[in-house]
Amino acid sequence: MAKAPPEKRTPPPPPRARALGLRRGDEDEKPTRAPRGEAEAKPDSRKAKTPERESRARAPEKPVIERPAPAGKPRKPQPAFPKKNQPPTAAAFAARLPLALGKRFDFARAFLAKQPDVREDVYFYGPESGWALRYLLGERPLCSLHIYDEQPIAIVSLDPGANAGIDWRAISPVAQKARKQAHGSPTLLWLDLPLEGTGANDFKSILRAKLAAQSTDGEGVGNEGSDVDG
Repeated sequence: MAKAPPEKRTPPPPPRARALGLRRGDEDEKPTRAPRGEAEAKPDSRKAKTPERESRARAPEKPVIERPAPAGKPRKPQPAFPKKNQPPTAAAFAARLPLALGKRFDFARAFLAKQPDVREDVYFYGPESGWALRYLLGERPLCSLHIYDEQPIAIVSLDPGANAGIDWRAISPVAQKARKQAHGSPTLLWLDLPLEGTGANDFKSILRAKLAAQSTDGEGVGNEGSDVDG
């Protein structure tokens, strides 16, 4: 009977391999890398930002400056009777106003009606001014009475002679303000005088001075009528 060949014995690994627990031949193998994710996480070399450091790193926010909206053009006063094809009657002006303002409007109108050679008519001054009561001395314009934004207004033109005859220190602040806001030229000044409050009495004083300047002897100025009650 044939003898089996002697079993080959693997020589023991060298001491270094035994220390590492490797078999012979394993020491030549390259160590495999651990799968990504199983490897030990490396400590982040960057320092974590603290709230204090974040506040330093963040740029300061610029304050928001609210700028006011650009001012629009001032609204033009609206006439009470703007349509040319709808002329009002003379009585419709005072009737449109509240009782106190209507009384002052009628006061100015009654004063003008008592002046010699002064006549009244309802006149259309254009789409921006609408209908108004116009007063003529002979054929010369004297003044006009309007209603803008439900407020009675007297418009008076003053030449240098009439302007010089007015005692501006004796009139109320209403007329003094109207004088500061007057428009036109030195040869002909246009005064927009509110008839509200003391304006009705100021209108009477200004018209007396203008009528006196347009009359050679002053007889054209009527003195009828007392001042309107405040």
